[in-house]
Amino acid sequence: MENANGYFQVVRSKEGTSLRLFPEKGNGQKLDINDIMSYLDYQKIDDYQLVELNKEINNLTEEKVIFISNYVGYPINEYMKITISNDRMEAKVRFYPPSNDGKRMDIDEMKGDLKALGIKYGIDERVFQVISKTPIYCTDFIVARGKMVREGTNASIEYLFNTDRRIRPKHNDDGSVDFHQLNNISHIKIGDKLAILHMADKGESGIDIMGAYINPKPVKDVKLKYGKNIKLSDDGLSIISEVNGHAILEGDRVFVSDCYDVPGDVDNSTGDIDYEGNVIIHGNVRTGFKVKATGDIEVNGSVEGAELISGGQVILHHGMQGMAKGKIIAKGNIVTKFIESASVYSGGYIEAAAIIQCQVSAKGDIRVNGQRGHIIGGHIRTLTTVEAKTIGSGMEISTVVEVGYDPELQDKIANIKKQLIDKNNEYKLNAQRAEVLNKRLKSGMIKDEQKIELKTSLVNMQTLQSEFNSLQEQLAGLEEQNDNNSQACIKVQNYIYPGTQLIVAGEYYNVTSEISYCEFRKINGEVKMQPL
Repeated sequence: MENANGYFQVVRSKEGTSLRLFPEKGNGQKLDINDIMSYLDYQKIDDYQLVELNKEINNLTEEKVIFISNYVGYPINEYMKITISNDRMEAKVRFYPPSNDGKRMDIDEMKGDLKALGIKYGIDERVFQVISKTPIYCTDFIVARGKMVREGTNASIEYLFNTDRRIRPKHNDDGSVDFHQLNNISHIKIGDKLAILHMADKGESGIDIMGAYINPKPVKDVKLKYGKNIKLSDDGLSIISEVNGHAILEGDRVFVSDCYDVPGDVDNSTGDIDYEGNVIIHGNVRTGFKVKATGDIEVNGSVEGAELISGGQVILHHGMQGMAKGKIIAKGNIVTKFIESASVYSGGYIEAAAIIQCQVSAKGDIRVNGQRGHIIGGHIRTLTTVEAKTIGSGMEISTVVEVGYDPELQDKIANIKKQLIDKNNEYKLNAQRAEVLNKRLKSGMIKDEQKIELKTSLVNMQTLQSEFNSLQEQLAGLEEQNDNNSQACIKVQNYIYPGTQLIVAGEYYNVTSEISYCEFRKINGEVKMQPL
């Protein structure tokens, strides 16, 4: 059995208007009262009994003619209803038969109706040819389709060496760190390809059925960025190492370095070290000296009251006795046996066996899990987690451990707030001086050099106001970024002692008694202790 939707035809006579109803065939759709209502409204036939008509449609099983109106009207020609999608990428047509005395449409009329609505692209004329030969009514046909836009892809860079340097060292059974298995350097050889540039695909414009072009979204281009010891391939799509060494990715720039090796101590015999790449020191770093590297710094000996500044990781095999002068600044991780009396910042995590009387900040976890694994004194800050065997001491040494906010952002905010106070005070001083000098100017009792001073004060006030406004904008931007980390926590495997102050996502907790095997988290706006 063929499938066909139910449809209807207007039948005109001297007595009025009737509808010839044709039931569906096979799996075709039943007649829709809304479809009939819409058509009759379009033909301005409105004095029919809707309830009775709906009843006839619902009970329709065979072709039937029903009288609906005394309205006689005029012959109705075959009608093509056109529906355009909201995105103008598709048009559908639905045909309705002529009245018993009406005329059929020809193909030119069908095309003309599309043209009248501005439809000009993607027209499927086969629909008209089929309908012209074999009418099919009350059925939707897609008569025009637009060309979909093909979105492009951004350019990208594929790095052919390990760019994830967040590798944690292996811990031995006794809690110590095995420095022989760090495996955190990407070794390369001369001629090795380091990265491949995949060019941006700009995509392809689409066209809607009205003939309007639809442009793909803009794509982003990227460039291969690299330092010395690297060359660009002939086709400009890859970079190649010119030396044996190791590769690192800093931001979006690739560096290759043949590491700077110091066989002994950093002292008077070497002076300060400033190197683009990794630095390995086989001896000690003596008090007062500075080691600066764009890559990793590894010290096989001890570090005294020295300064280490690393664009990568810092690895200290025998720790740092800073003597209140020592400083470590690392964009990456810090792994050390101990740190005492030093200022430390890590853009990654910190692994240590002990931290004593230090000012420590990190963006990643701070884990103190050596044989003793204690944090005593100082101020420890991180965005994420602090974990130690022991925090504080039985002597109730003041120890502050803070988690949940980015220390670097907090420092920037504090610095800008201080600058705002300084600028405001300086502005007031200039304003007071300008007021005094302005009174003298009005009284005619001002000297020439005081006129210059007045002008200078007014210029200073304008400059200070501009700087003050700029700092306020910076502060607002930083405070927007300064969200707390709701998952931040402090974990203690053995004991935490009185004298310790905990700060979790801005909430304070003062330890007043000895507690063991617990963790501290912010829950419902308070710092809560939970057993491990």
